Amino acid sequence: MTKDSKKDSKNIKSSFEHIGKLISVSIIVILLFVGGFLIYYFISAKVVAKNSDYIPKFSLYTIISGSMEPAIKVYDLIFDVRVDDFSKIKKGDVITFHSRSPISFEKTVTHRVVDVKIVNDKYEFVTKGDDNPTADSATVREEDVIGKTLFRLPQFGRIQIFLTSKIGWIMFILIPALGIVIYDVIKLLNIFNVSDSAKGIKADLSSEEKALNEENKRIKETIEQIKKRHKVN
Repeated sequence: MTKDSKKDSKNIKSSFEHIGKLISVSIIVILLFVGGFLIYYFISAKVVAKNSDYIPKFSLYTIISGSMEPAIKVYDLIFDVRVDDFSKIKKGDVITFHSRSPISFEKTVTHRVVDVKIVNDKYEFVTKGDDNPTADSATVREEDVIGKTLFRLPQFGRIQIFLTSKIGWIMFILIPALGIVIYDVIKLLNIFNVSDSAKGIKADLSSEEKALNEENKRIKETIEQIKKRHKVN
């Protein structure tokens, strides 16, 4: 193998190692993001299940009806933030709330505020789905508001639904995690193999060095014997 061929081979190997590291780091980042999302999602769900009055600071909801189209479509993922000052909810804002309307009683609904009222020194909000012909039959009280919608992620709700399923958990958490473990084990084995190879090379060099020393010793002895013979003569 020529020098250039060895250099090319080394560069290719280095490139593959670099790509492997990038893939490993990318998988770790994705796992951290997905894991953090799932942990927050499940903890929030557990807390809300135990305490119905608790409202998390941030909430994620997948839209499953077309009442807010075209602004918010089915399977869009919306990001809500808890409202602590209800005077900040204005006409035109989109809010998520527990509905009091007979058609959707106690369900979680995301609609747009079309009017703001003050009843007994408390805010009440008239809401309507953008695609609905009329406003909701019941107003939304302060205690019904879950959060104000800040933004939406188009079709990301499909990912949320998939991630919270058993198959999604296996594909996006378990398999990548096992992949990282296997990759690290292979790296460790390679390190041990390199170490063993280095020890073998060192042992071979020591043997060769010992043989050379013995050969040099014999040569010196032979030279000394020749010198002695010349002196005698």
